[in-house]
Amino acid sequence: MAVITSLAVAAPAHASADISWTYSPDGGAKGWFDADVAGWTGAEEITACDIKSDGFAAFVLLRDANGNRIASVRDTGNDGSCTSTSSNMITDERSVQLTVCTDTGGNVFYECSTRFGWS
Repeated sequence: MAVITSLAVAAPAHASADISWTYSPDGGAKGWFDADVAGWTGAEEITACDIKSDGFAAFVLLRDANGNRIASVRDTGNDGSCTSTSSNMITDERSVQLTVCTDTGGNVFYECSTRFGWS
């Protein structure tokens, strides 16, 4: 008589992972993804910083693994401050991608960089 043994192997869970400062290739914009905002269960935050006095803005876009837009934020002025938005944007332990671009106005983006993390 044969004995059949079945092993259930669970997929490894991914821990939330921030996406550290990411810069546009032209050095005019930087962005950040905070996967777990301190003191706010389930919340994520994205930040955009305009860091070059060139008349353009910084645009940061957060997307899910399928490329669907989750949230975005824009910062202008290169005044030493940044612009952020935070909420419970996406279910925890999901793949996300952060894209940081220089925004020339009218939602025309160039010089973009993309990095990946986990919500």
